Amino acid sequence: MVSCISAAWSQRGGEQVFEFVKLPTSARATALGGSQIAATTNDYGLVGGNPGMLNSSMDNSFVFQHNFYFAGIDNGYAGFAKYMPGMKSMIHGGVHYLSYGKFTAADQMGNVEGEFKAKDLSLNAGISRELNERMTAGVQVQYIQSTLETYTSNGLLFDGGITYSSEDGFNHYALVLRGVGFQFSRYYEGDEPGRMPVDFQFGFSKRLKYVPFRLSILMHDINRWDLRYTSPLDEETSIDFGGEAPAEPSDFGQSVDNFFKHLTFGGEFLIGKKESLMLRLGYNYQRHQELSVVNLRSLAGFSAGIGINVKSFILDYGFAVYHQAGSSKHLGLRVNLNDLKRKKIVD
Repeated sequence: MVSCISAAWSQRGGEQVFEFVKLPTSARATALGGSQIAATTNDYGLVGGNPGMLNSSMDNSFVFQHNFYFAGIDNGYAGFAKYMPGMKSMIHGGVHYLSYGKFTAADQMGNVEGEFKAKDLSLNAGISRELNERMTAGVQVQYIQSTLETYTSNGLLFDGGITYSSEDGFNHYALVLRGVGFQFSRYYEGDEPGRMPVDFQFGFSKRLKYVPFRLSILMHDINRWDLRYTSPLDEETSIDFGGEAPAEPSDFGQSVDNFFKHLTFGGEFLIGKKESLMLRLGYNYQRHQELSVVNLRSLAGFSAGIGINVKSFILDYGFAVYHQAGSSKHLGLRVNLNDLKRKKIVD
């Protein structure tokens, strides 16, 4: 049997509106495979993935993150978090943006008429409260504006999350429901209503007791269990010389493959008493399966990064391999104004 198979696995996408909100809002999350929802830390940049991670250690924290994709596509996040003593709660607000770059505008005959742009924007605000010494819950609302040339759509999305820390502080658990909402204006008259990017997630994080390492595991899209996708373009054409056709994967094999498509793995080496240096690795199985090129070795799905704690500033860098065509490069800056004030007083 001589077979010619399509060059790449197909990827599920374009099934929902406002899917850009699933993009990582932190270089740290990018390095860890795309998300980190369970580690209770002072990193405000991770709150975009789980509003239940917002805690009092993030008081007066500012973050700016920018991710460089391909072909002029960029996305980023900027936000500020503040503790409100009267409410005994943390609040935050920020903006998440995505620019798709420039496109060539042409008429139905292919005559070039100029250029146009496309972009998505999310204005978000959230609040969290510590339910007890080990549990925190938070909610977030996002106002979405999506613009594709002259077509515009708007919507509201709601996220909710809850985190739990073990008594010794080494284990962390999280439940998150993201992307619940509605589209109150569509791109054009007669456009069908879009499906919301709803994602129910479970996260686990473990800091090893005697080794400066934190392991994290994320299970995403629990609400839509079957993530398998067969494209009509991925049809196998073959010339049969009397041999047997390749065996189809067993039901068990397909079930195992589908299960691991829900999982993302991440690891951090935390070096120094104050975690002055952080080395990160991540692996996204679904991304690897869907964006790898058949019969060619690929690092699609792998990610890595570094974090450097310089006085009162933390610099983060992460990159993620999506395809042999290239990878995304994510830069981040975190500043805690309280630490900055304390540093000045000591000096």
